Amino acid sequence: MTYTFESGSLAPLIQKAATEMIPLIEAKKITLKTAIDEKLPVVKIDREKILQVLRNLIGNAVKFTPEGGHVRVAARLINRRVEVSVSDTGPGITPENLTAIFEKFHQAHLKNSNYMKGTGLGLAIVKHVIIAHGGRVWAESEPGHGSSFIFVLSV
Repeated sequence: MTYTFESGSLAPLIQKAATEMIPLIEAKKITLKTAIDEKLPVVKIDREKILQVLRNLIGNAVKFTPEGGHVRVAARLINRRVEVSVSDTGPGITPENLTAIFEKFHQAHLKNSNYMKGTGLGLAIVKHVIIAHGGRVWAESEPGHGSSFIFVLSV
C-alpha cells in the first residue's frame, strides 16, 4: 500500500466513520457513543487509511453487537500517544482467538452467536495500516462480555 502522511487530527475521522454507520446502528437499534478528548493532538497519518481502520473497527463492533446493544468509540492522549478504542457489547472473543483475529483469512467462530460471514481480511488490514503508522493494535475481550479493539499512535 502507498501512504500519504500528513499532520492531522483523528477526531473528525472518528466522527465521519461513526456517522457513516448510522443506518446500520439505527437498523439494529444499537446505541453508539463517542468520547473524544477535546485536546487530542495532531499526529502524522494517512487520513484515508486511518478512516479505513475506523470504518472496519466500528463496522465490526456494530456487526457483532446484538440488537439493543452498545458501541463506544473513545480517543484520548496517554503518555504522548493517542489511544483509540472501539468497544462493544457483543459476544466477546475467546483468549485463543484474540491474536489470531489479526491474521489474514482468520475469523473467530463465536459460540452462541450467529456466524457472520466476511472475508477475514478486515482486521489484518487494520493491523497492517496501524503498524505502517508506527503504532500498535490489539484486542481485549472476555467471552460473553463484549470486546474492545485498541490502537495507539505516537504523537
